[in-house]
Amino acid sequence: MTPAIKSTIPYIVFRRYNKALRRLVKLPAYLGSEYSCPVCGTGLRAFKPVWKSFTRNLERYGYVHLGREMETWNGDAMSCPRCDAADRERLMALYLDEMWPKLPQDRSIHLVDFAPAYPLSQHVKRYPRIDYRSADLYRRDVQDRIDLTNITYPDQSVDVFICSQMLEHIPDDRKAMRELRRILRPTGFGLLLVPLIVGLDETVEDSSDASEEYRWKHFGQGDHIRQYGRRDFVKRLTESGLKVDQLGVDHFGRDKFHRHGIADNSVLYVVRRDDAKPN
Repeated sequence: MTPAIKSTIPYIVFRRYNKALRRLVKLPAYLGSEYSCPVCGTGLRAFKPVWKSFTRNLERYGYVHLGREMETWNGDAMSCPRCDAADRERLMALYLDEMWPKLPQDRSIHLVDFAPAYPLSQHVKRYPRIDYRSADLYRRDVQDRIDLTNITYPDQSVDVFICSQMLEHIPDDRKAMRELRRILRPTGFGLLLVPLIVGLDETVEDSSDASEEYRWKHFGQGDHIRQYGRRDFVKRLTESGLKVDQLGVDHFGRDKFHRHGIADNSVLYVVRRDDAKPN
């Protein structure tokens, strides 16, 4: 099958529903009461581990951080066997569920979901008063074709944005951060997640045309162009005019993390506009 066919909306929809049917067939083996998915609400005895091909690639290319803890990563409980929501999507759902009732009640809430994850997008669309838009530069199954370094939305027009696992792909990530600040309303917030390694503070990146093998080894995936360090990631955000809250187990609670299959070292980066002019 050609790449052109695989990128069509009918094929994307077919593949999505085909996978959902296969999950539904296998679901009874996972049903239980110890865990639950906050995205679809299913009670579970276990989540599904990370796919074997990803682990094999890390080993094959000798990822330099293999064996060290990855932040916001639960390889043993990666995805929901019912809706396929990843652990990071479950983490974002917990925060959005917490915050949505606190948002203005007298108007619609404009939320933009960049490179949307299907399970979380379906969960979010059920919120009351939501004005939902999906956006991506390349995907055809979104509403808006958007370059994150040149967002076409007006200034201060977005109440909430979701931007997960995107910035590590973008050469000028600082420009993308400034654009995200520009579109955010003063009362709004954004959810940002990138691959991070516990204990790594400084970002390692390569702007050259590095090989896929090099990127797997140093950045953990063939299409990543950097491995963020936490301190540097936060610094880049603050220099772009964003205030950053780092919400982890102390905010959500250890019991809630366990219940929803989220690793104790998980951190959600919530950003808001800083009135100071960005650097």
